[in-house]
Amino acid sequence: MTVFVETNFVLEHALEQEQYEHCEALIRLAANSSIRLMVPAFSLAEPHIALSGKQKLRSKLSIDLQAHLADLGRSRPFSDASASFSKLGAFLTHSAKHEKSALQTTIARLLETARTIPLDSEVLRSASELEATSHLSAQDAIVLASVLAHLAETKPSVSCFLNRNTKDFDDPRILGLLGVYQCKLFGSFRDGLGYIRSRIS
Repeated sequence: MTVFVETNFVLEHALEQEQYEHCEALIRLAANSSIRLMVPAFSLAEPHIALSGKQKLRSKLSIDLQAHLADLGRSRPFSDASASFSKLGAFLTHSAKHEKSALQTTIARLLETARTIPLDSEVLRSASELEATSHLSAQDAIVLASVLAHLAETKPSVSCFLNRNTKDFDDPRILGLLGVYQCKLFGSFRDGLGYIRSRIS
C-alpha cells in the first residue's frame, strides 16, 4: 500500500503535536515494510523554512522582552517580577533550538524509512499549472504535483494521501485528480492510520 504524506506530517511528528503518535505509527509501518511511505522532496525542505520563521520571531520577542524587563528591573516595585519573567526569554531561545534538533531527527528517520518523490522540472511545470487553475498556493501545488506525478508513474493498486490541510485540498477538483488513480484523501493522520490498518491487516 502506498501512503503519501507532506509537510504537515513532518512538522506534526517533529514537534510532537496532537497527532504525533499516529505519525509515529505510520513511520513504524514503513520501517517494517507494511506500507510504502512517500514524501515529496519539497516537504522535507519546507519545514526548515517554517521553523526558521518561528525562530526569528521568537528571537525578536526574546530581545524585546529582555529590554522591557531590564527597564522594569530598575523600578523597585517590579524588580522581583522582572527576575521571574527573564526566564521566559531563555525558554523561547531553548524551544527554538529543540524544535530544530527534533526536525532534523524526524527528517533523518524519514530518509531511512520513506521514499522521496524528486522535485524535477516536470513536477514544477505541473505545479505551475495547478496553481494557475486552482486556489492552491505555490507550495501546496508543488506537493500535489509531486503526488500526482508519482501516482501516474507507478499506478499503485491501493493508495491514500494524508494531508491535514483540508481547507485547500478537500476540493472537488483536487479529489477528482486523485480519484483518477483511486487515491483517497484523509484530512487526519488518525483517520488515515485507521484506514491503512484496515487494509493491511
